[in-house]
Amino acid sequence: MIIDVAMRTDKGVVREHNEDAIGGDPSEGLIILADGMGGANAGEVASNLAVDLLVSQLVCDGGAGEDKAPLGGSDLLDALRSVNQAIHELSWQATEYQGMGTTVVVGLFQNASLTYAHVGDSRLYRWRDGVLELLTADHTLIQEMVNFGDFATLEEARLAGVPPNVLTRAFGAEAEVAVDLAETDVLPDDLFLFCSDGLTSMLSDQQIQGILEKPQTDLMELNDELIEMANGMGGLDNISVILARVNNSNNE
Repeated sequence: MIIDVAMRTDKGVVREHNEDAIGGDPSEGLIILADGMGGANAGEVASNLAVDLLVSQLVCDGGAGEDKAPLGGSDLLDALRSVNQAIHELSWQATEYQGMGTTVVVGLFQNASLTYAHVGDSRLYRWRDGVLELLTADHTLIQEMVNFGDFATLEEARLAGVPPNVLTRAFGAEAEVAVDLAETDVLPDDLFLFCSDGLTSMLSDQQIQGILEKPQTDLMELNDELIEMANGMGGLDNISVILARVNNSNNE
Protein backbone atom coordinates (compact mmCIF):
# COMPACT_ATOMS: atom_id res chain seq x y z
CA MET A 1 0.00 0.00 0.00
CA ILE A 2 1.30 3.44 -0.94
CA ILE A 3 0.83 6.15 1.69
CA ASP A 4 2.14 9.70 1.80
CA VAL A 5 3.32 10.62 5.29
CA ALA A 6 4.30 13.83 7.09
CA MET A 7 5.65 13.71 10.65
CA ARG A 8 6.47 16.51 13.04
CA THR A 9 6.96 16.87 16.78
CA ASP A 10 7.26 20.14 18.71
CA LYS A 11 8.01 20.80 22.39
CA GLY A 12 5.22 23.37 22.62
CA VAL A 13 5.37 26.74 24.32
CA VAL A 14 5.60 25.78 28.00
CA ARG A 15 7.66 22.58 28.28
CA GLU A 16 11.45 22.72 28.26
CA HIS A 17 11.91 19.24 26.83
CA ASN A 18 10.09 17.15 24.27
CA GLU A 19 9.14 13.74 25.64
CA ASP A 20 7.15 12.71 22.55
CA ALA A 21 8.65 10.37 19.96
CA ILE A 22 7.52 9.66 16.39
CA GLY A 23 8.75 7.16 13.84
CA GLY A 24 8.10 3.90 12.10
CA ASP A 25 8.72 2.89 8.49
CA PRO A 26 6.19 4.46 6.10
CA SER A 27 7.58 2.39 3.22
CA GLU A 28 6.37 -0.68 5.12
CA GLY A 29 3.14 1.03 6.20
CA LEU A 30 4.23 1.35 9.84
CA ILE A 31 3.43 4.55 11.79
CA ILE A 32 4.25 5.02 15.49
CA LEU A 33 3.64 7.87 17.94
CA ALA A 34 4.47 7.82 21.65
CA ASP A 35 4.01 10.38 24.42
CA GLY A 36 6.33 9.75 27.37
CA MET A 37 5.95 10.65 31.00
CA GLY A 38 8.15 10.55 34.08
CA GLY A 39 10.68 12.56 36.03
CA ALA A 40 13.82 14.13 34.56
CA ASN A 41 14.25 12.74 31.05
CA ALA A 42 12.54 9.44 31.82
CA GLY A 43 9.52 10.20 29.63
CA GLU A 44 11.79 10.79 26.66
CA VAL A 45 13.56 7.51 27.38
CA ALA A 46 10.28 5.59 27.52
CA SER A 47 8.78 7.05 24.33
CA ASN A 48 11.94 6.61 22.27
CA LEU A 49 12.42 3.09 23.56
CA ALA A 50 8.87 2.25 22.51
CA VAL A 51 9.38 3.55 18.97
CA ASP A 52 12.79 1.90 18.56
CA LEU A 53 11.61 -1.48 19.83
CA LEU A 54 8.52 -1.48 17.64
CA VAL A 55 10.54 -0.68 14.53
CA SER A 56 13.07 -3.35 15.44
CA GLN A 57 10.50 -6.08 16.03
CA LEU A 58 8.01 -5.23 13.30
CA VAL A 59 10.36 -4.18 10.51
CA CYS A 60 13.90 -5.37 11.18
CA ASP A 61 12.89 -8.73 12.70
CA GLY A 62 9.26 -8.92 11.57
CA GLY A 63 7.28 -9.01 8.39
CA ALA A 64 8.94 -6.37 6.27
CA GLY A 65 10.35 -7.36 2.91
CA GLU A 66 9.23 -9.53 0.03
CA ASP A 67 10.33 -12.81 1.61
CA LYS A 68 8.43 -12.36 4.87
CA ALA A 69 4.82 -13.00 5.70
CA PRO A 70 2.53 -9.96 6.11
CA LEU A 71 2.23 -8.66 9.64
CA GLY A 72 -1.05 -8.89 11.50
CA GLY A 73 -2.75 -7.90 14.71
CA SER A 74 -1.09 -10.67 16.69
CA ASP A 75 2.32 -9.35 15.63
CA LEU A 76 1.40 -5.87 16.83
CA LEU A 77 0.20 -7.23 20.18
CA ASP A 78 3.34 -9.31 20.68
CA ALA A 79 5.56 -6.33 19.90
CA LEU A 80 3.61 -4.04 22.22
CA ARG A 81 3.79 -6.56 25.06
CA SER A 82 7.56 -6.60 24.61
CA VAL A 83 7.60 -2.81 24.71
CA ASN A 84 5.65 -2.76 27.96
CA GLN A 85 7.92 -5.36 29.54
CA ALA A 86 11.09 -3.54 28.51
CA ILE A 87 9.94 -0.16 29.83
CA HIS A 88 8.61 -1.67 33.06
CA GLU A 89 11.86 -3.53 33.72
CA LEU A 90 14.00 -0.49 32.94
CA SER A 91 11.90 1.66 35.29
CA TRP A 92 13.06 -0.53 38.18
CA GLN A 93 16.73 -0.56 37.24
CA ALA A 94 17.56 3.08 37.98
CA THR A 95 16.10 5.65 40.35
CA GLU A 96 15.78 8.29 37.64
CA TYR A 97 13.58 5.96 35.60
CA GLN A 98 11.14 4.98 38.32
CA GLY A 99 7.55 5.77 37.39
CA MET A 100 8.28 6.37 33.73
CA GLY A 101 5.86 5.29 31.05
CA THR A 102 4.49 6.20 27.67
CA THR A 103 1.35 6.19 25.58
CA VAL A 104 1.55 4.60 22.16
CA VAL A 105 -0.63 4.67 19.06
CA VAL A 106 0.62 2.52 16.20
CA GLY A 107 -0.81 1.81 12.77
CA LEU A 108 0.05 -0.76 10.11
CA PHE A 109 -1.23 -0.09 6.59
CA GLN A 110 -1.40 -3.11 4.28
CA ASN A 111 -3.77 -4.95 1.95
CA ALA A 112 -6.32 -2.10 1.78
CA SER A 113 -6.73 -2.03 5.55
CA LEU A 114 -5.27 -0.38 8.62
CA THR A 115 -4.58 -2.41 11.74
CA TYR A 116 -4.05 -0.13 14.72
CA ALA A 117 -3.42 -0.42 18.44
CA HIS A 118 -3.11 2.03 21.29
CA VAL A 119 -2.70 2.55 25.01
CA GLY A 120 -3.19 5.93 26.67
CA ASP A 121 -4.58 9.16 25.28
CA SER A 122 -2.64 9.54 22.05
CA ARG A 123 -5.24 9.34 19.30
CA LEU A 124 -5.96 8.19 15.77
CA TYR A 125 -8.50 9.99 13.58
CA ARG A 126 -9.71 9.33 10.04
CA TRP A 127 -10.77 12.12 7.68
CA ARG A 128 -13.00 10.71 4.93
CA ASP A 129 -15.51 12.44 2.65
CA GLY A 130 -15.65 15.57 4.80
CA VAL A 131 -16.12 13.73 8.09
CA LEU A 132 -13.57 13.52 10.92
CA GLU A 133 -13.94 10.29 12.91
CA LEU A 134 -12.09 9.41 16.11
CA LEU A 135 -11.05 5.76 15.84
CA THR A 136 -9.50 5.37 19.31
CA ALA A 137 -10.91 5.88 22.79
CA ASP A 138 -8.77 7.59 25.44
CA HIS A 139 -7.64 5.53 28.40
CA THR A 140 -8.23 8.33 30.89
CA LEU A 141 -10.16 8.76 34.10
CA ILE A 142 -12.48 11.33 32.55
CA GLN A 143 -13.30 9.07 29.57
CA GLU A 144 -13.96 6.09 31.82
CA MET A 145 -16.31 8.14 34.00
CA VAL A 146 -18.29 9.00 30.88
CA ASN A 147 -18.18 5.36 29.75
CA PHE A 148 -19.55 4.23 33.13
CA GLY A 149 -22.36 6.78 32.99
CA ASP A 150 -21.14 9.10 35.74
CA PHE A 151 -21.39 11.95 33.22
CA ALA A 152 -23.23 12.24 29.93
CA THR A 153 -20.39 13.95 28.07
CA LEU A 154 -16.71 14.83 28.45
CA GLU A 155 -17.64 18.51 28.64
CA GLU A 156 -19.98 17.83 31.56
CA ALA A 157 -17.21 15.94 33.35
CA ARG A 158 -14.73 18.78 32.74
CA LEU A 159 -17.18 21.34 34.13
CA ALA A 160 -17.53 19.13 37.21
CA GLY A 161 -13.79 19.39 37.79
CA VAL A 162 -12.64 15.96 36.62
CA PRO A 163 -9.00 16.31 35.50
CA PRO A 164 -8.73 15.57 31.78
CA ASN A 165 -5.23 14.10 31.68
CA VAL A 166 -5.18 11.33 34.30
CA LEU A 167 -4.27 8.13 32.46
CA THR A 168 -5.74 4.77 33.41
CA ARG A 169 -3.35 2.83 31.15
CA ALA A 170 0.22 3.40 29.99
CA PHE A 171 3.11 1.31 28.81
CA GLY A 172 5.56 0.56 31.62
CA ALA A 173 3.26 1.39 34.52
CA GLU A 174 2.51 -2.27 35.29
CA ALA A 175 4.00 -5.64 34.36
CA GLU A 176 1.07 -6.18 31.99
CA VAL A 177 -1.17 -3.75 30.13
CA ALA A 178 -4.37 -4.20 28.13
CA VAL A 179 -3.92 -3.03 24.53
CA ASP A 180 -6.82 -1.92 22.34
CA LEU A 181 -6.50 -3.45 18.86
CA ALA A 182 -8.76 -2.85 15.86
CA GLU A 183 -8.84 -2.88 12.07
CA THR A 184 -10.56 -0.61 9.57
CA ASP A 185 -10.89 -0.44 5.81
CA VAL A 186 -8.81 2.01 3.83
CA LEU A 187 -9.95 3.92 0.74
CA PRO A 188 -8.01 6.12 -1.69
CA ASP A 189 -7.69 9.71 -0.37
CA ASP A 190 -8.39 8.70 3.24
CA LEU A 191 -6.37 10.93 5.58
CA PHE A 192 -5.32 9.52 8.96
CA LEU A 193 -4.18 11.70 11.84
CA PHE A 194 -2.02 10.26 14.62
CA CYS A 195 -1.48 12.77 17.43
CA SER A 196 -0.46 13.20 21.04
CA ASP A 197 -2.72 14.89 23.57
CA GLY A 198 -0.64 18.04 23.22
CA LEU A 199 -2.72 18.65 20.10
CA THR A 200 -6.15 17.53 21.31
CA SER A 201 -5.89 19.28 24.68
CA MET A 202 -5.47 22.58 22.83
CA LEU A 203 -7.74 22.06 19.82
CA SER A 204 -11.28 20.73 19.57
CA ASP A 205 -12.24 18.18 16.94
CA GLN A 206 -14.04 21.01 15.12
CA GLN A 207 -10.86 23.08 14.98
CA ILE A 208 -8.87 20.09 13.73
CA GLN A 209 -11.49 19.42 11.07
CA GLY A 210 -11.38 23.06 10.00
CA ILE A 211 -7.72 22.63 9.11
CA LEU A 212 -7.96 19.20 7.49
CA GLU A 213 -10.83 20.22 5.24
CA LYS A 214 -8.76 22.91 3.54
CA PRO A 215 -7.92 22.11 -0.09
CA GLN A 216 -4.18 21.97 0.54
CA THR A 217 -2.45 18.87 -0.80
CA ASP A 218 0.85 19.29 1.03
CA LEU A 219 0.66 17.21 4.20
CA MET A 220 3.49 19.03 5.93
CA GLU A 221 1.66 22.34 5.50
CA LEU A 222 -1.38 20.83 7.23
CA ASN A 223 0.89 19.35 9.88
CA ASP A 224 2.57 22.69 10.53
CA GLU A 225 -0.77 24.49 10.68
CA LEU A 226 -2.13 22.09 13.31
CA ILE A 227 0.95 22.53 15.50
CA GLU A 228 1.04 26.30 15.06
CA MET A 229 -2.61 26.60 16.03
CA ALA A 230 -2.08 24.40 19.12
CA ASN A 231 0.87 26.56 20.14
CA GLY A 232 -1.21 29.66 19.51
CA MET A 233 -3.83 28.32 21.93
CA GLY A 234 -1.22 27.97 24.66
CA GLY A 235 1.02 25.06 23.67
CA LEU A 236 0.90 23.64 27.18
CA ASP A 237 2.35 20.26 26.23
CA ASN A 238 4.56 18.63 23.64
CA ILE A 239 2.72 18.31 20.33
CA SER A 240 3.22 15.48 17.87
CA VAL A 241 1.32 15.04 14.62
CA ILE A 242 1.59 12.40 11.91
CA LEU A 243 -0.57 12.68 8.82
CA ALA A 244 -0.86 9.69 6.47
CA ARG A 245 -2.80 9.95 3.21
CA VAL A 246 -3.68 6.90 1.15
CA ASN A 247 -2.39 7.39 -2.37
CA ASN A 248 -4.95 7.42 -5.18
CA SER A 249 -2.97 4.85 -7.12
CA ASN A 250 -3.41 2.13 -4.48
CA ASN A 251 -6.55 0.55 -5.82
CA GLU A 252 -6.27 1.43 -9.49
